[in-house]
Amino acid sequence: MTSEHLATVTHPPRVFGYLLAILILTQLESAGSYISGWMVVLLLYPQMLNKFLLRIGGRDVTRVVMSVDAIVTGLLISLADFNFEAGAVLVSVLSVSIIIIGGLQLWILLVPVCAVGMLLGTMLHPTGFVGNSSFYFICFFSLVAYLCFVGVLVYQETHRLNMEQKHLQTIQNRLEKFRALVTPFVSPEFISSEGDLAGYTRKRLTVLFVDLEGFTRLMDTADEFLVAGMLNRYFEVMTEVATEYGGTINKFMGDGVMVFFGDAGSKGVVMDAKAGVEATVEMRARFKLLSRQWQGAGGAPLYLRMGIHTGYCLLGNFGCAARRDYTALGSVVNLASRLEGLARRGEILISADTRRLVAPFIDCTDRGPMAVKGFSAPISTFSVDGLSGNTDDSPEVRLLS
Repeated sequence: MTSEHLATVTHPPRVFGYLLAILILTQLESAGSYISGWMVVLLLYPQMLNKFLLRIGGRDVTRVVMSVDAIVTGLLISLADFNFEAGAVLVSVLSVSIIIIGGLQLWILLVPVCAVGMLLGTMLHPTGFVGNSSFYFICFFSLVAYLCFVGVLVYQETHRLNMEQKHLQTIQNRLEKFRALVTPFVSPEFISSEGDLAGYTRKRLTVLFVDLEGFTRLMDTADEFLVAGMLNRYFEVMTEVATEYGGTINKFMGDGVMVFFGDAGSKGVVMDAKAGVEATVEMRARFKLLSRQWQGAGGAPLYLRMGIHTGYCLLGNFGCAARRDYTALGSVVNLASRLEGLARRGEILISADTRRLVAPFIDCTDRGPMAVKGFSAPISTFSVDGLSGNTDDSPEVRLLS
């Protein structure tokens, strides 16, 4: 136990205990200047000791401090002429303090120290101090008062710990709710990385961009709150589908969504690409139902555009100390975004690299090479028509894997 903690824990019961010792000393007959001097010492000693403990820093001086208390207790027992009642009160006060601070083992070690204090007292104290008529009552009262005081302290500390436990539980519940919110958007490997925010990894990912055509125009013409509800519902559907297929929702950008496959629980580049394309087909199907509901409620028609590309990306936390975002960077991400921009209404446009991986699983139409901003050579593109009937165990899949 550090000296600061020791000062905090032991100061109140020590002050109260020595005040009770002063009360007992006032009941001694022939209480002259010698007894008065002891009263002053007992009054000042706890304050001086507390300042000393706070000044020396974080060192563990528990045994030293409690040894001093044991010696002082022995001196007081000797001063009361080894009166049984006074001795019982003083030993009880010391014992309770020692056991609370250091347990039974420390108590056993300090019993001989108290005896040393008694022996010193027989050599230092003058004799002839005896208790008056109320001495025994005061001793009994002091014992009960100290036990009640310690009981109050224990209750307060227990209550404080219970409140802290409830507060920590509240924080934990909030963190769990926050974790549930962010889990679909963050890789499980990152969540379990124990705070390693500086590392970067290079992974082969299938990156998907989804965007709504007509949403900006809708924002300018329809009720904002209605549009906000529509947008949230659209994001919910996209998130549900991406999560079902093992994708990581990386970010929402206006009415667009960025998802990548192959970071969280990767099953291999072929299966990751397959999951990405299957997710887009599912998104397109669910969005058609969602779009019909919107139009049935009087909303303007909206159209989905999607672009997919597969390749190596740099994954990690990017930003500054005030804010970091876990995301993927690289030309793969840029090309996937460009393909989404080139896609027609309701189209899933994929690159040749992605098509090469998922060819056994999809039916697609060759859109031919396209000039893509930021890329010097034209990019071969394909439009996904739907899923084929091939299974994961087909010869083509085994060959690609």
